[in-house]
This record gives sequence, C-alpha cells and structure tokens, in this order.
Amino acid sequence: MKRKSLAWLLCAAMTALMLAGCGNSAETADSPQPAESKQEEQPAQESAPAESEADAQTADGELPTITFVHGYYHDESEWAAAAQMRAIYQEFADAHKDEFHFVIQADETGAEGIYNTALNDISAGEFYDIADFGGWDITPVASAAGMILDLKPYLDEDSSFKDGVGVCYEQNLTEDGNIYSVREQIEGVGFWYNEALFKQAGADTPDVWNTWDDFNTAVDKLTAAGIMPFGLNAGWPANILTAAYLQRSADSRSFYAEGKNVESFKQTAFADTLSFIQKNALQKIDSANFGPGGDDDEAYRSDFFDGKTAMLFNGVWDAGGSVACEAGAENIKPAVFPTEEAGKKAALLSGGCGYVVSAKLDEAQTAAAVEFIKYMTSPEVAARIIENGIGMAPSTAVDYEALADSVEAPEAKLLVEACRLCQSADYQALGLGNNFGDAEGEIQAKYAGLKDGSKTVEDAVEELDAFLEAAE
Repeated sequence: MKRKSLAWLLCAAMTALMLAGCGNSAETADSPQPAESKQEEQPAQESAPAESEADAQTADGELPTITFVHGYYHDESEWAAAAQMRAIYQEFADAHKDEFHFVIQADETGAEGIYNTALNDISAGEFYDIADFGGWDITPVASAAGMILDLKPYLDEDSSFKDGVGVCYEQNLTEDGNIYSVREQIEGVGFWYNEALFKQAGADTPDVWNTWDDFNTAVDKLTAAGIMPFGLNAGWPANILTAAYLQRSADSRSFYAEGKNVESFKQTAFADTLSFIQKNALQKIDSANFGPGGDDDEAYRSDFFDGKTAMLFNGVWDAGGSVACEAGAENIKPAVFPTEEAGKKAALLSGGCGYVVSAKLDEAQTAAAVEFIKYMTSPEVAARIIENGIGMAPSTAVDYEALADSVEAPEAKLLVEACRLCQSADYQALGLGNNFGDAEGEIQAKYAGLKDGSKTVEDAVEELDAFLEAAE
C-alpha cells in the first residue's frame, strides 16, 4: 500500500460518481448487488484453498462452477476501492448466473496470502480455479509445474481482449511465447507539478517541454527564484526519475530493455543516467529535501502538496493528494517525461501478475474464467476503475475525452488526465523495480553517496557490477 495509500481518499470523495458509473456501465439490466452483498461472495477467514478441479461440484447439478479468489476483503470504510471492486465482481456473477455459478471469495490475507497459498498448493498438484495475485508473481513457479493456463491464444484471437490488457500483453509475454497473466489495473507513473510556482519562477511548464534540456532549464529557474524544484529520497521518487531518464534515447531504452538479464551496469547509457541524477537532480536540492527512503518517508510528497516544492515524482493515484491541499488544487497538474527526441514523451507503466487461471479446468470452466477476464479488462470496467479513483486501467480502448466529461470532481478530472497522458506517451516502460528486480535496491543505495559527493558515478557502477557478479 506504500505508493497507493492515498487512493482511498480519492475514492471516498467520489462516492456519488461510483453510483452513477455503476448504473451506466452494468453488464446486465438487473440492478447490481451492493458491494457488501454476500449472495455470491464467500469471505475467507484464512488463505482460501485452491479449488481447481475439472469435476467440480456445480450449484445445481447442471451449471459449471468456478471459484474466483481475490484480496479486496477490506471494509468500505477502510478502503472504498475494495467495495467497488467487489461490486464489479458481483455484477459479473449476476449477469452469468444462468450460464455458470461464479463463486467469489475474498481472502483476508490479501494478495501475499493468496500467493503463499498457491505456492503450497502447487507442491500438492493443486491451484486456484482463478485468482487475482495483485502483483505477486506466481507465474514462474506455476507455469514450470504446468499448473496454469496460457492466455495468449485467447488474446490473439480477440483484438478487443488484447486492447483491453494493453501493456500487459508485451510485458507479460514470456521468452517461450506464453502469457500467463494479465491485470485490470496497472501502475501508471509520470509526475505532478505546481503551475503557480513555475509561473512565479518564469519557467516553462512541463506541458510545453520538448527535451530534458527544458527540464534542466526549468530547474535552474526555479532554484534561482528560491523555489525548491522537488523533493527526493533514497528510494521511490529518485527511482522514478532514474527510470524516466533511461527512456530518453534509443540507446538508453535498449540498455533498459536488458532488465533482469543485464550483465553489466558499466555502460554509457547507465553511467550518463547516474551522472544526470547526481548533477541535475540530487545536487539541485538541499539535504532537508532528501530523505532516507522507506515506507514512512513521504516528505517529498507532503512538501509538494503543501506548496513547498514545484514537482512531485509519483503515480497517477496521487490525484487524490490535491484535495484541499495548501498548494491549491487548481495549481496541481499532471505530466509525463520528456525524452531527447523533441516532443516525444515517456511514462512508466507496470502491469505485473494479476489474473491467473488453472490449467486443470474443464472446457466450460475455462470459458467462464476467460469471459471474466475479458469483462474485467473491457472498456466499460476500465472506465469505472478510472472514474471511481480505483486506479489506472491498461486498456487502450478507453475514451478519455468522454470520461473527462463524465466526471465532475476536480481530483477525478486530474486522475483522468494523468491516465490519458501516461496511456498516450510515445514510450512506455516498466518501473525500475519491475524492470531490474533486486538490483533496484542496490541502485537506490547509491543516491545518498552521489548526493553528498562521497561516491562517484564510477564508484556506483563498480559496486553495482560487483552485486551482479555476487548474485551469479
């Protein structure tokens, strides 16, 4: 919840929109069940057991039964998005009640518990019918055991389905050409800026930047005017900036594409990136605006919404931070990153592991599971996920102009625009951690030394290569 803990604020502010959205995009003419309805949902008090079995008992002896396990167990007062997601699931179950029995189970151990249960069950030759792993990647282990369904054939035969999963198609495509998981939500990251502070400094705002030179010029003007350009720490926000700068050119994107298979950080594209981070970011701010990192270090974002800094490197979900902020909600604007190709933009979009289906289901159960994933990645559900402040959907079929017209709250319009910018970026890449795995922690451990000058770029690169060598 570290990076998305503010999403519930946006959800709570948009209850009326949620009700309107549910009414406009229901998959059935029947009124949807309330989020708290237990007609089909069976909350699990412990990790839900895997129930994948081709000869599963059906509800009435005729219809096939499929059990879906998810981690949205939270009470609406605790996290409004959870109740909204349960309502969406229930609508699907109700819409197909004459075709199959769709049993919904909320696992109170969350996505991590679902993952751990799956690990145990795989050793016993079992797996969930279908589960949402919420970013916990079970696919390497489960696919090696032959336990899960390849979704690629279903995606390839249905262009609307493929459009609905967006970046998840390429990101989750394995080396052997399979796709074992897609998601209905992704982590969309650009950045936020305070328009008033940019105008006060006489700096061009990010919406008119063409290249990273414009970023550098704006930072210099901000600092000259006595305005702190941004806050950073030895973690998340600095990692965003590092990943974003690595999308600047064909060479740097080629290096980034090596990801977890990178053999050496001693490459010009990466060394130049660390040099930029050191000279054009870390050393442009004072020590009070550089934190140690970690889950509790959020000064970089609170300072932004308090009007003390001009930019915030964080995801689309922080539209909710604009509500009643001291910086003035009217001054908060979303943006995506420049590149070295004039006018071309870049954003960080990370899908990861979401819906995974058992390979042991019979034909009818498999069809039901695939139908559910199609529903969850449909333009209608994608629009609801965005307009209700739940998050960003991967779908490339969302009509953002229509969506912007359908919402009224300022923070809702900000979220829609932030998602639109990320989705329309010329270059879209995984976040630093999703891309480099364990090396992310090693990279962020270098920021403090780069800032205070106790470590050179060459030192950092040597240490990172030593980490790779030790990990072999």
